Amino acid sequence: MHQKSRENPLFMRIFNRQPHNNPKLSYLASNFLLLIITFYIVLSWFPLVAKNPLDKYFEPFLVFIPIWYLSGIVFRKYVSYMYRKMRVAVKDVFKADLLAIFLSFVLISIFPSLNLSPNVLIAFAIVLYALENIGILIFYAFRYATDIEKNEKQNEIAKQDEVLSLPYLLDEDTQRRIQRIIKEEAGTAAYQQLKKQLALFSSNTLVVSTTNIFNIKSLRNNRYATIINLRRVNDIRGINDFFVAVHDRLPYHGEFVGCFKSKSAHKKSFLARYPLGINYLLYGLNFFSKRILPKLELTRELYFWITGGKKRILSKAEVFGRLYCCGYKIKNEIKVGDLIYFVAQKTNKPTRKRVSTYGPIIKLNRIGKNGKMIRVYKFRTMHPYSEYLQPYVFEKGNLQEGGKFKHDIRINSVGQFMRKFWIDEWPMLWNLLKGDLKLVGVRPISKHYFSLYSIELQNKRAKVKPGLLPPFYADMPKTLAEIEASELNYINACLKNGTIKTDIYYFWRIVANIVFRKARSK
Repeated sequence: MHQKSRENPLFMRIFNRQPHNNPKLSYLASNFLLLIITFYIVLSWFPLVAKNPLDKYFEPFLVFIPIWYLSGIVFRKYVSYMYRKMRVAVKDVFKADLLAIFLSFVLISIFPSLNLSPNVLIAFAIVLYALENIGILIFYAFRYATDIEKNEKQNEIAKQDEVLSLPYLLDEDTQRRIQRIIKEEAGTAAYQQLKKQLALFSSNTLVVSTTNIFNIKSLRNNRYATIINLRRVNDIRGINDFFVAVHDRLPYHGEFVGCFKSKSAHKKSFLARYPLGINYLLYGLNFFSKRILPKLELTRELYFWITGGKKRILSKAEVFGRLYCCGYKIKNEIKVGDLIYFVAQKTNKPTRKRVSTYGPIIKLNRIGKNGKMIRVYKFRTMHPYSEYLQPYVFEKGNLQEGGKFKHDIRINSVGQFMRKFWIDEWPMLWNLLKGDLKLVGVRPISKHYFSLYSIELQNKRAKVKPGLLPPFYADMPKTLAEIEASELNYINACLKNGTIKTDIYYFWRIVANIVFRKARSK
């Protein structure tokens, strides 16, 4: 007979043999550092009656340390955050700190002769808890930084070239019914535009009005060449899942048609409804509740539980970026009233992994020395999912003076200010410390931008390390050809005169342009 073992849950929590469930030494060490810092902060700034507070509280502090660590281990505070969501990590830290404070109060009550102040303990706990949460926020800001390059494997599309049945024209009664449904749901103007652009009455065209992903998943794969959804994307919960579900039911080069109300259209109509002055105040509250809360880790679930995900504020860049992320290419866009209708063509495999692009810091795939891909950190200056829109923006606007994209809809208003004064590039100092970048060097660029360069420059670029300050600010080129010439001159100088000498020369030219000629990023 096999005797069923009884395992103590607390024992299993502390001594779990799974590697990712064990306390991390780096977390233990960093928390010890926070303990020391907090100890000196409280004793230095908190109003104390004791003449020598350091002597009085030093021994109790040594007792407090193992209590703090034991509580943290019990509630998995020191387990790697890579395997947990942010709200779970914050919750574990809160429970661990609460237990440590409770045990400390018990000890103070048991030994009243020590004459320890509960207020000092409370102040210590508050400061330490605040520092821990700041550390957690910084960690998850970097963790959720999103790669902007789509994996090349997304271009390996399984061949799905044909729908399952040959198309034919629907009978007149069915045509009238479809016409009536579209006019009732979207209006006459939308019907006229869709009729011009699409084969509305083909047997291989499906017209639906739904936010329920089940209605899409119940369709047969490749049954329709075109799927039209008349419900706004703003009202769909799980937008990416919905887009991917449509993608899976379409043949290669099949078309998905949908609509949404953009952020700018929402702002314009909202402000027009209220008197001047109060309208901006109300819009700020409306923007916070429908744009910010759905993206915060701690409020997202509550928001969707209350609203069902309806009437979210979405920018054009975010909707189109989501479509590119989900394996589509924007074929056409039509403006009807306050709504934008898009015709998206299935061209790639969708990104099925969890994509998070809302963090304040993004992590970008860039080409480094010897063609090695490096991750460059920057503050987010674009709308969510904009990182997938480089081909779209280039196709629509090409390049402007200075080598930037024309009419770049991806950049938000705050981002324009940050870019002007290089605030968005501050996190790249971490790349400088890591050795991915040097102070002066060619700009770290994406694969798409790299593909625009000549083969000669591509080959020479691989021989040098990118830098924070590119030769662009020394020469101030205006066209792509001039940018290429500027970088070639810099690389040739590095190969001929040495990197250090060349970088010093370019550094002072760059500083002069920035300080005296007011050179700025765009």
